[in-house]
Amino acid sequence: MSTAKPYILVVDDSSDGREMLTQYLTFRGFFVVEAANGETAIDLVHKRRPAVILMDLQMPGIGGWEATRQIKANPATKDIIVIAVTARALAPEEGIARQAGCDAFIAKPFDITALGDALGEVLVRGRHGLVALDQLNQIQSQTGNGKRSVTERARGR
Repeated sequence: MSTAKPYILVVDDSSDGREMLTQYLTFRGFFVVEAANGETAIDLVHKRRPAVILMDLQMPGIGGWEATRQIKANPATKDIIVIAVTARALAPEEGIARQAGCDAFIAKPFDITALGDALGEVLVRGRHGLVALDQLNQIQSQTGNGKRSVTERARGR
């Protein structure tokens, strides 16, 4: 792996979801590395520090919560931005994710274009860019899901 460009680590046991997100983010110009489980994610993080981790929470073996706890417990990796990604968008789940050390929370389904925009903000602005994810969550809660396009939202549909 090249050390010149920061990367996004996508961790998801669903190969379809992981590949779709990786392909889209790569298309958007991001450098993306994939992991199918928490164990692999932890290994990759120790080999080369990602700028951001998109962490699925529900995975067999070491799940997203435990992987995040381990990453955040290590002084060398504790400052990595971890964004929890889950299909279970319940307030208790978000609280547990934040207790594990997740810096932000995204519920599936999400608007992939808006997520790409938000990740761009995070890569440029660091933790200050997390406000873009908060805005994405607010839009999703107002629409009931993340399936509306950015164009539809801009037109007020």
